[in-house]
Amino acid sequence: MIGALNGFILRLRGALSRTETFIAEAAHHIRTPLSTVRTEAEIALRQSQEEGTRARLLSVIRSVEESSRSAGQLLEQALVLYRTDRLDRAEFDLGAILAAQVQSFRPTADLREITLAFAAPEAAIPVLGDRLMVEAALRNILDNAIKYSPDEAQVEVILALRDGRAETQVCDRGRGLGGADLVELSQRFRRGGNVSDIVGSGLGLTIVLEVAEASGGSFTLSPRDGGGTCALFSLPLR
Repeated sequence: MIGALNGFILRLRGALSRTETFIAEAAHHIRTPLSTVRTEAEIALRQSQEEGTRARLLSVIRSVEESSRSAGQLLEQALVLYRTDRLDRAEFDLGAILAAQVQSFRPTADLREITLAFAAPEAAIPVLGDRLMVEAALRNILDNAIKYSPDEAQVEVILALRDGRAETQVCDRGRGLGGADLVELSQRFRRGGNVSDIVGSGLGLTIVLEVAEASGGSFTLSPRDGGGTCALFSLPLR
């Protein structure tokens, strides 16, 4: 009986590992051809002078961007849900992870002349959690802040210690919450009524909230004085 149970556990572990590998490979194989289609459409758009053709190409580019974002975030949420059941807890420096995420978004922000202002303590901030899940949460928070910000705006990213917790605050000057609250906006595929003209999947906040709950942390959204939104992602220290 013990041998049978051990064999079952080994087979289950192998199946779970193959599932995680499949999710990662699926994300790559979906994003790559969509990126190729978008690149070709953008080249054709630059070369075309006919207004009707340009309008159709712009529609293609938007559709590809929506498909790529939706597919990527669906697979990312699948990975988060999968890892929630078997958290790979380890100690890591949250400051270093956040700094790397901010740096990875600078080219995207620069295209629209958006300034990313980053502030964090010089000392390491050790937290205990699943690093890949935390990276996914931070990535979605930063993506939202930049996506909904107007051109030439500033996004403030602040990491601070408070009451035994590491708090990441990301504040933008975007369109705000549009009268909705986090309960509404964190539902799958639900988006604010004031952002329908911006490409999005309605999964970003769902992913962040799931990561926060699985990590023993918290996530809140609040209106920012003067316009915009502040997202607060909190994790317990090690």
